[in-house]
Formats: sequence, structure tokens, C-alpha cells
Amino acid sequence: QGHASPGIYARAYLLDRLTENQLDGFRQEKSAYPNGLSSYPHPRSMPDFWEFPTVSMGLGPLGAIYQARMNRYMEARGIADTSKSHVWAFLGDGEMDEPESLGQLTLAAREGLDNLTFVVNCNLQRLDGPVRGNGKIIQELESVFRGAGWNVIKLIWDRSWDPLLAQDRDGVLVNKMNMTPDGQFQTYATESGAYIRQHFFGDDQRLRAMVENLSDDQILHLGRGGHDHRKIFAAFKAANEHKGQPTVILAKTIKGWTLGPNFEGRNATHQMKKLTVDDLKRFRDRLHLPISDRELESGLPPYYHPGRNSEEIQYMHDRRKGLGGYVPTRVVRSKALALPDDRAYATVKKGTGQQSIATTMAFVRLLKDLMRDKEIGRRFVLIAPDEYRTFGMDSFFPSAKIYNPLGQQYESVDRELLLAYKESPTGQMLHDGISEAGCTASLIAAGSAYATHGEPMIPVYVFYSMFGFQRTGDQFWQMADQLARGFVLGATAGRTTLTGEGLQHADGHSQLLASTNPACVAYDPAYAYEIAHIVQDGLRRMYGSSAEHPHGEDVFYYLTVYNEP
Repeated sequence: QGHASPGIYARAYLLDRLTENQLDGFRQEKSAYPNGLSSYPHPRSMPDFWEFPTVSMGLGPLGAIYQARMNRYMEARGIADTSKSHVWAFLGDGEMDEPESLGQLTLAAREGLDNLTFVVNCNLQRLDGPVRGNGKIIQELESVFRGAGWNVIKLIWDRSWDPLLAQDRDGVLVNKMNMTPDGQFQTYATESGAYIRQHFFGDDQRLRAMVENLSDDQILHLGRGGHDHRKIFAAFKAANEHKGQPTVILAKTIKGWTLGPNFEGRNATHQMKKLTVDDLKRFRDRLHLPISDRELESGLPPYYHPGRNSEEIQYMHDRRKGLGGYVPTRVVRSKALALPDDRAYATVKKGTGQQSIATTMAFVRLLKDLMRDKEIGRRFVLIAPDEYRTFGMDSFFPSAKIYNPLGQQYESVDRELLLAYKESPTGQMLHDGISEAGCTASLIAAGSAYATHGEPMIPVYVFYSMFGFQRTGDQFWQMADQLARGFVLGATAGRTTLTGEGLQHADGHSQLLASTNPACVAYDPAYAYEIAHIVQDGLRRMYGSSAEHPHGEDVFYYLTVYNEP
């Protein structure tokens, strides 16, 4: 979740990856240049640090699912060894209301993506107030994820509750927990131990007896599981060891934890940007930081670093080395591809003589020729939202095949036809169903593989042009932010191609929307030879090498193509 970026920056500072000058430049990319830090994860602004942009909310979980799937796809096709890769997505409970957050959970389960873990920080709050004031967001999400086929781990209470739960032989405590709405738990996080004793434990003699030997202060410090390091470790370990399913960890926390009574659990926490001196002192005392009152009272509070040789910092460095490096880190390792020469484009550049041809068909013909190339042919990733037949690409089914990790466990109804529908664990074509958002997430994952895995892939995403920038424009900005590359084909374009289906299918303006994206190189070609030149130029710019761009340019190409000659 993008809002976690200050914590990521703080950790990077402790590990000597960022300086105090850079921390001072947080949210001041222009005025503090070159030491500015972006507000949220933004690879285009910080190309050596951030890998995956996760703003706006909802794009992170969707992208994580398709990144995990792309990892498996590349391994299945023998392009990269991703067997030890694991995708972790750290999300918020309020973020789960975004349709993109939950919309493709079943894909991860169907394909057995046990290389994927969601960690949902359930602090029960969003910007304005409770996520589910009258309900239970953790139970709601548990039912959604279990129903979608995920492994669910609930990280609810810290160790201080264990003795009480051990006494709960008749389930009265668990029942009280289950019947208390989230809005009330938020209130408990802001009240005293006496209040909790009266209102949580006080209405049942059995509950009162459980805490009769506890002080109000001890009751106040009955904590949440998401703040217990041992419980967190146990949950992460269980997630990492689970096989056959993706896992979600639902971790209960308190928003603003350790920041003091003016912040913890308050509805206005999201809008509170500054701690008072008294707040800072309480925060310092709670975390046992060796900072004097004078340092807190004179101007801006200091940064705290325990020292490069401290036990804590050395431990952090040792763990990162043992786990393969620092996170996040973005490294471009891939080299330029050996691109096909002019002969690969000759047929389409030559034209069709007296025969008229639609630009969609011209592109498909060119794509077939390019996929035969021994150097780059296997790097093409075809993507479509249940529309391959519409664009005449069903001819790819027998040879390229549709990717499915389960293979084809049935006899296809058209198995005896020349253009039979074929699925394969090593298939080259991604069929993401009727999900433009899913297709665009696949596009981004494939288009950034040159950095993520050091293996350049050439995604070709083809769709009804009305359902691209108009429907998933936010993801095309995400694609630009992630420095992803590839070809985006808005097919059946124009105001007349699909007039019979109504105005909802009549696209005459996606080029205008595309023109607002600075990473998008947009064309509306009229002739077949133009398509050949555009694609050749795109491959050269994105996958070739030049003095200015030795690893290729961070752009993507958008072409509107037509079904009418």
C-alpha cells in the first residue's frame, strides 16, 4: 500500500540506503532535487529504488496476483527460473473495498499460486471512520478469501490474551470477541483499562472473573496480534510453508500504534500531520529512544540511528544478505535483444495490391511473422480479454497455445478442426477472461520483466479499443510509472466499426486519452505498411540499444487498428 512508503524510507535510512538529506526531501521531488523522495512507490521518479507502483489503491493487490502468475508463466516457458520467487503484497483493510483488490482472487486459487501472500493490515479504520463500524471486516474478508480458494491465516490477538483464552472453556470470551462490532473495538483502542473492564468484560460474570486479577493497566495493554513480533513471525512462517494455495494473513492492528493517545485509533488520525512536543516525548519514552528533551524542544526533532555497528543494524544487514539483497531495489540487468532485420517486415510493407485489408489483419499477419523469429519469437506474450477470435487470432491457438498450468484436461469440442482450441502448461497466449483489468495487469508484469527478472518480454495486448484507456486508464498510468514496455492494440476502433452494438462500442477518442500519458507513443495507422514501420520502430526503441538508452526506452506503444478495410 502506497501509504507505507515513509516506513520503507525509514528502514532504508537505517540500512544506509538513504541519507538524512534525502529524508528531508520527502514529498519535495522538485524543490529538493536530486534528493527528493516520492510520496508513494514510484519507479519512474526513483528508478533505482522502487519496483512496483501501488497507487491508486487497489492496483497493488491486482498487480501482485498477476506478477505471481507471470513468474510462473516465465518459468513454465523456460525463460526464467522463478522457483524461489515469492510475491508479498502489504495491503489495507479499507483498500479491500476497491473492486480491483478482490476481483481476481479466484485466478490465484485456480492456478495454485502458492508463490503469493497477501498481508492485510486490519486496523479497522479508513480515512473518514471505521471500515465496518457495525460489522467485522476480518470475518468478512475471511469469508471472501476462503470462498475464493485461498489459505487464510488470522493474526488477531497478541500473547497477552493467551492465558485468558486458555480459561475460556465455554467460549464466552470468543463469543464476546465475535459479537463486538469493529466500531466498538476502535473505541476500546482509545479508552482506559477501566472502560474496557466495564464495557467489554463487565456484562458477564464469567468474563469479569477472567480479569479480576488484572489491573486496569494490564487490561489496557491486552494487545493486537499485528503488533506481536512472535505472532507475526509464526504467521509469516506458516504462509511461507503452505503449498498449493495463495495465502492471506489478516492482521489486526491499531492505527497510529505507539504514537500516543492523540493519534491511536482516532478518526482524524489520517489528517494529523504533526506531533506536538508532548506527543514526541511520549513516543520517545514508549520506544525507549535515547533522545533528550532539549533535542525535541529545539526545532525539528532529530533522526534517530542506533549506529552502523549496533547489534540491531548488523542483524538487519545480515538478514538482507541472507535473503538475496535489499528490498525494494530496482535493477535493470537485461541486455538489448537481437532484433529481426527488414525481411521480417517485407510482406506487410509490400502491401496487398488491389485487395483491401483491415489494419487489424495487417497487424496479426505481421505478428505471426515476428513470432517465427528465432531470437525474439518466444519473448512475445499475447494477451486478450476473451477476444482472440474477434481479431482473427484464433489461428494462433494450435501453435502458440493458451497458457494454463493445468494443461487441457478435457477434449475440446473443436479438437478435430485445424484451428482447435488448445491449452498447455507452456502456452504462449494469456487468456484472462472478460477482465480488461486483469489483462492490463498481465501487460504490466510482462512489460517490466526486463527489470524484475532481467529477461525482456514483448507483451502484445489486444482488446476492443473502447475498453482500454476509457476503462483501465489508471493502470496505463501505473504501466508508465513502472517503466513497463510493450504494444497495446485498441482494435475495432473508430465510430463505425461496431455501430450496430451502440455508442458504448464506438471509440473515436481513445487516442485523445492516450495522448495525456507521457510514456505512451500513440499512432492511428491507416495502411498496412505504416503498421510495419511503427512496430519496427517500437521494437528498436523499447528493446534495442542506443547511446542515450543502452537498455532501451521506457515507453509503450498504443495503436488503434480497424476491422474495416
